[in-house]
Amino acid sequence: MAEEILSLIKSSAQEKNESQNTEQKTTWLIFTIGNQADRKNLYAMPAGKVKEILRDATVFPLPFVPTYVNGVLNRYGDPYVVIDPAIMDGKEAQKSFLFIVINDESHTCLRITDVKDFFTATENDIVHFSDAELSDFYEGTLNINGDDVFVMNVQAIIDKAGKEIASA
Repeated sequence: MAEEILSLIKSSAQEKNESQNTEQKTTWLIFTIGNQADRKNLYAMPAGKVKEILRDATVFPLPFVPTYVNGVLNRYGDPYVVIDPAIMDGKEAQKSFLFIVINDESHTCLRITDVKDFFTATENDIVHFSDAELSDFYEGTLNINGDDVFVMNVQAIIDKAGKEIASA
């Protein structure tokens, strides 16, 4: 499974470099946060933003941080901040030990419940939120096999956590 995931992530990077198509296609990682039985808990992020998916990592709690910051985990000797997006969304804390390591310099992981699938779509397939219904953490939705999947704004989550941790 890990090789398949890495292959799909690499193919996402290759798709970004292809300029032959006028409509740029992106591969999205589809995952769940919270109760898996609830179809409203499907989320998506560009596969290129995923460095790694970790399972069963130990999270070490931190004092004086917002409740959605679960602590840090050790990834190859480097600390990574663990954020629970369910708590940011006003839901119950997740008990899973599955994490998406974000592919940037923020040293951030998102706690998720399960990896569901990969989906390829164009920018036109995203229904962006209007200014009136704009969410802080979601860019819009993708319709995947009849299900509306929230497109996560990972940078907004990282920025909020960074500001609140710095002010703590």
